[in-house]
Amino acid sequence: MKFTPRAAIAALITATAALLATQLPAQASPVPPTPNPVLFGTWTNINPLTNSIKAIVIRPGKTGIAIEGFGACVPSACEWGIIPGTVFGPNVSSPTGATFEANQDFGFSREVLLGTAARSPFTGFRTLTVREFTTFTDNSGRANYEVTETFVPGNLIIPAKTGVPTIGYPLGDWVKPASTLLGTWFSTSPTAGIRKIIITENLNGTLAVRAFGNCTPTLCAWGKVTAVTFGTSILSTTGQTFLAPYSFGFANKLLDGTVNFFGTRLVVHTYTEFLDHSGRSNYLLTDTFTRG
Repeated sequence: MKFTPRAAIAALITATAALLATQLPAQASPVPPTPNPVLFGTWTNINPLTNSIKAIVIRPGKTGIAIEGFGACVPSACEWGIIPGTVFGPNVSSPTGATFEANQDFGFSREVLLGTAARSPFTGFRTLTVREFTTFTDNSGRANYEVTETFVPGNLIIPAKTGVPTIGYPLGDWVKPASTLLGTWFSTSPTAGIRKIIITENLNGTLAVRAFGNCTPTLCAWGKVTAVTFGTSILSTTGQTFLAPYSFGFANKLLDGTVNFFGTRLVVHTYTEFLDHSGRSNYLLTDTFTRG
């Protein structure tokens, strides 16, 4: 099936774009875990009126998996081009994983896809849940936004185009962080991967994140990074969701955090990718935080 690429979103307000030059995304490295077969196939969005991704193809790749999205363009879907993805398991010893990260560069925007496939133990039916983080870098004024969508197995699509993976997380046309994000947060679990997070605003209004790992006898200070904030649409002026990338040399960690409407609970997904060829598996942890 052949699709004609075409962009279909309107520009609204003005802002600036920049790169977090020293903080890199997942590198799609060929390390454990291996992809769970539940990931593979052509996936169709259950929402036929979506303004984001109509279909996703996931297949085996040199680094574990290869991913391609097909955007909601008119009259036919836009073929984004296939790119490598990084697989994550539920823990550091996982032999297989059903979660992935993929980062794509369109020139005028960047896309971070964080997805997890699952199979029902009762019916065997498969579903794919994908969080789609869009960052604009063309000074068009469109605001960064995030949307979560669900996919089910669909008709076969054979990709015919190679995409461009990103090499860094962009700040883009950022939205102002929601005030409910700000403050000091403590994990509700004593075994959490992150025990404390301090979230503030930088002088220019962007979000600053300081995470503290679960070490003894004192917590490990990961340092301060500038996070990328996301609203719910290109019209958003504030955002309750952020991505905060950390680079430690031996590993990259991506924090995906969202505060609830009342500002009482913060949920953070931490994607850890190892770069040291230690044999440890990339893994995903989810922690819940409340205010101190």
